[in-house]
Amino acid sequence: MRRSLIMLVPGLTRVTSTAQLSEFTEGLIAASERMPLTKISDPSVPAGISRLRISDTQELDLVEAYWNDLVPSITQQSLKVRLARGFSLIWFWLANLHIWKGVLKRKYLTFGLTLSALTFIVWYLGTIILFVEAIEPSSDSPFFPAIQQLKQGVEYIGGWRVWLIATAVVALMPVSLLVDISDFCKRYLTNEPAAKGKPAVRFEIIRRVREQLESSTQQYEYDSVTIVGHSFGSVVTVDLFADLPPIGVPIRILTMGSLIEVLAKQAPWLQGEVEQLSKREDLVEWIDIKSHSDWFASGSAVPARHHCYERIIGSYGTFPDKLAARVHSRYFDNQEAVRLLLTYFEKQVTHNAATPSKKILETASSE
Repeated sequence: MRRSLIMLVPGLTRVTSTAQLSEFTEGLIAASERMPLTKISDPSVPAGISRLRISDTQELDLVEAYWNDLVPSITQQSLKVRLARGFSLIWFWLANLHIWKGVLKRKYLTFGLTLSALTFIVWYLGTIILFVEAIEPSSDSPFFPAIQQLKQGVEYIGGWRVWLIATAVVALMPVSLLVDISDFCKRYLTNEPAAKGKPAVRFEIIRRVREQLESSTQQYEYDSVTIVGHSFGSVVTVDLFADLPPIGVPIRILTMGSLIEVLAKQAPWLQGEVEQLSKREDLVEWIDIKSHSDWFASGSAVPARHHCYERIIGSYGTFPDKLAARVHSRYFDNQEAVRLLLTYFEKQVTHNAATPSKKILETASSE
């Protein structure tokens, strides 16, 4: 029985380690048109592996490289931490205008980034208001008059018009998730630790994914390894495989809903990793998949090489779906995306089916 490995490197989500793998597996089964997939329920299949049969002679092992538990949540920190951290994020994302270069040429991405910036500003404004309201100096304090003036200003800022806008943004957008993503991206791109005394969160995540890859490839002898990096998982995938030594089997990379092109404007080293990965000797294919309906994806800016290319897929979503980033999470059951993922294995199945017939014909002709 021939067997190939597909490893999912998910984006930043607040779900358990099995949720993304289950969603990924069910999406492939439901959206696969030309190649029927059958899930194998066998006690001998190791925990953490979702095994699919694609033919009588070939199977796929699906695993997830889970890393979300290594990411701190800024929205769950104290007011003091949120206030200080929020200011550093404003400076990193909004004050550095070079990250917006070229964005205005892409109206959908521009709209998505603008909404993300608005969401962050609303969140930070709320943090400032809560922080000021929590200050209670004594009446004989020299700072008492200044604090009172500040509170009056906060009451004016937090008037009903502002909160009406804020309520609408909070209702439509995944505020906490977008704020956590903006904080995490800064930590990852600048090699910051998740907490004092710990290694950089970037290196912790890379080590975790590498260990899970090694653990999976040591269990079985796979014909090939396909890595599916979704959202920020595409950054992790590129960061790991740009420097990882050959693993002994062909490697395929599929990046879906990637943020790399925009993030590389803020961290030039990331574009260098893209170039290095595209030259990897055991890389047989790199497909960068994105949709114009996904307002939070920029693509990976893959170099134009014979085995590296970009694919724009269709994706349906209502305005609220696009606004709330629900389209961004719908790559796993997109028929075009699934077809691009499975075409490689479909060709293998077709080749294997044709090979015995060819041998029979050659034997018959020699007789």
